[in-house]
Amino acid sequence: MPVGVILPLLAVSGAAALSYRLLRSLARAGLSSAELTAASGMAEVSARRGDLTSLAERREAEREARRQQRGDVLVCLGWLLCLMIPLFTAWTLPLFSAAAPLWLLPYRAVRTPRA
Repeated sequence: MPVGVILPLLAVSGAAALSYRLLRSLARAGLSSAELTAASGMAEVSARRGDLTSLAERREAEREARRQQRGDVLVCLGWLLCLMIPLFTAWTLPLFSAAAPLWLLPYRAVRTPRA
């Protein structure tokens, strides 16, 4: 097959791989947001009840959820930039073709089980 045929096929595969990674990271960020909302609500309930022990634990869970959400949103922005930047350059096909091997790399789990 000539390069004129292979490069566009690899570019489509690379753009699809980037899009898939973006969608997975958006799902992970959505779950992190839901977890943050639940953790902050539980901390409010503990504060209203005056339960200091569980309040400290739930505030720690809220801080961890906030940190996780921040990281997930940054990953989303990274994938979005990887998807958008090639569109504004003269090297769109080669850049998207370079992303094609992403299909072979392992994915991060959308939700990691808590220990």
